[in-house]
Amino acid sequence: MNQKSCCILVVGLVMFCLLGASLEAVTPGKIGFKIGYTHNQLRAKDTGADVEVTKIATNGVALGLVGNIKLTNWLYFQPELLYFQKGGKYDVLVPLPVSIPGFKVNVIDDRLLEYLEIPLLVKVTLPVKWPVIPTFLTGISAGMKLRGQLENNVNISISGFNVPYFRTEDITNQLRAVEFSYVIGGGFDIKLGQGKLALDQRFSFGLKTNAYETVIPAAYFQRLGIPVTEDVIYRLNMYNYVFHVAVTYFF
Repeated sequence: MNQKSCCILVVGLVMFCLLGASLEAVTPGKIGFKIGYTHNQLRAKDTGADVEVTKIATNGVALGLVGNIKLTNWLYFQPELLYFQKGGKYDVLVPLPVSIPGFKVNVIDDRLLEYLEIPLLVKVTLPVKWPVIPTFLTGISAGMKLRGQLENNVNISISGFNVPYFRTEDITNQLRAVEFSYVIGGGFDIKLGQGKLALDQRFSFGLKTNAYETVIPAAYFQRLGIPVTEDVIYRLNMYNYVFHVAVTYFF
């Protein structure tokens, strides 16, 4: 996470704490700290007939603050403020601007996407007096982009020889400033003394795609003696899909 992203996250956490203190004065609400794991995948809206894509999942982290505002005996409003990693990896057989027997370019793109995520959720608890209470969560989440990074692993194959090419690229400008997602999931609440432990798992589905563009310079092929006169460019519109497992301790 770069310095600008850290500043945005710190400011957001401070604002959330101040909001939580205000809510505590007028409602039976609580604040908790969450840490969790994300399992991420990018899913293409439309790759086009000439682009072959194989999806590969990646892993990340999520951590931050969670509010727990009681509306009724079984219904809660749960706002969250999280540092949240999304992204994914995909294997692409790239369409080429020239036709050369035995010549193909295969790329593995790994995208790490960092967000300040603000889920606004409704939490339903089963109205029972058990030590472990089942819960259901749903709602909308807004993710403000912090940073995006691409790791581009290119394998050029020609006449039985393989030539690797690796580079990294900042792709923050390819991300939507704010990305909305639909969230659904559930878990368990466990009473611990004066506090409460919440375990939950959820799915987050991006509602709009990010438009990615990857460029492999023609000059690189020319250095290898391959007569490619144009940059190799492929574009993919991808949704963020995330499976998220976390534990939260409410004070």
